[in-house]
Amino acid sequence: MGDTRPDVPGTAPVPVSGGTLRGELEDALAHFHAQSYDKDVAQVETLFFGPGPSHGLARPVPGQVRPPLPALSPLRGLDAATPVLGGTWSPAQRLLAACVEAVRVRRVSAADRYPVHRAYPSPRGLFGADLFLLPAEGAAWCLRADPQSHALQPVGKHAAPPDLEAALSGCRLVVAVDHHRYPPEYGRLRPSLARLEGGHLLATLGLTLTRAGLGPRTHPDPAHPACAEAAPLLPEGTVPVAAVTLAPGRGTALSPETTARVAASVAPAGRPLRTWLDERTSGVSTANLVTSAHVSPERGSTVTSGLVGALATVHAVLPEPGALRLYRHVLEGDRVDDRAVRELFADGSYGPARPVPRTGETNFSATLGYTLAVDFPVWARAHGAEHAETVLHTLLGWIAQWGCLGAAATGLCARPMRNYSEEDWAAALGLDPGQTPSYQLWVRAERGTYMDIPVDAASPELP
Repeated sequence: MGDTRPDVPGTAPVPVSGGTLRGELEDALAHFHAQSYDKDVAQVETLFFGPGPSHGLARPVPGQVRPPLPALSPLRGLDAATPVLGGTWSPAQRLLAACVEAVRVRRVSAADRYPVHRAYPSPRGLFGADLFLLPAEGAAWCLRADPQSHALQPVGKHAAPPDLEAALSGCRLVVAVDHHRYPPEYGRLRPSLARLEGGHLLATLGLTLTRAGLGPRTHPDPAHPACAEAAPLLPEGTVPVAAVTLAPGRGTALSPETTARVAASVAPAGRPLRTWLDERTSGVSTANLVTSAHVSPERGSTVTSGLVGALATVHAVLPEPGALRLYRHVLEGDRVDDRAVRELFADGSYGPARPVPRTGETNFSATLGYTLAVDFPVWARAHGAEHAETVLHTLLGWIAQWGCLGAAATGLCARPMRNYSEEDWAAALGLDPGQTPSYQLWVRAERGTYMDIPVDAASPELP
């Protein structure tokens, strides 16, 4: 590997792969780093921020439609692994079930600081991402899938379509985010956290659509036509980041086949899909991850499989080989002072182990962890400064979610990290000068689910 980067860019030019950045690209790199390094994040003292709760427990919306078929019925009891949903369910019924399973509130931890849980992580359980449904063409209507009531709520100026069965059969899905739902104490982290959460939701949606027997084509691109058509209809502050289509179309996409393969690599056979998703957790909010019992690379192998499979999947949309890399860090023989990291490759192979120096800024948050690193200038050149951060953070969240699902499948919990010192981790990992450690995932053993109250775990839906 090349020389490691000893510092983090501010306003000065930064040496990167391929030369020195100039002009707008230099500013874009500085802005990208500013969202992680030297953040102005303060202690968040209140759980909710704003005029009302932003955790997904939505109040009734005028004109919302609650489908006559209970939304969870098709996927209730379906095995997490094989086979996919059979029976006579219509495409619309399958789609609705997949959407609800992806976004719904699953557990409430009454004794925890972060009480609301879904199948994917969100800062303080506030949930800055939403799922919207649009027609196959145009924007004659736009519906939000409500995580609590499972109703479809019209947004924009149009009412819900009268024939819901026909309308949903060929619709498109848009994931959109609103970083203002997070408290201002998160500072400059808020936009990137919202996009990362959108990527987590996008992966969960890919899983549930796959299990429902549909073929999701994932478009991690805010310029996709569905995103562009949804944008004017969405609530103020809500920005589309990605789309999912169920039919071939234009634009680069993560294919249904590759999504199905990565889903199969983490799915626990013999366990219901909904139970698997119910058990996804980052652990108790007050727990220090380093207090966890030892998690060996072998015990975390399903987490690794999910991350490596996801990395292989996104190779189709990488602007250049090496534009996104995955590293695994472990304790050697469970000794705190003996730490090692190695790069994991998309083909399942891995690089040599590298000792990791122990510093105050690179303390391991658990005995097993992962870092996703990116060459941001490459992404900025490929997508332009305006879209590069959105595309990249969405993909990072998409990849990390498969690791979170792999942890849930094996009785572990996984906590994503965005708040750390970039320059120290870049040096510890031995990154090339152009590489930035952009997202981390730490795996621990103590789940803390004894405090959780399942939502709708065994009873039928309320009328």
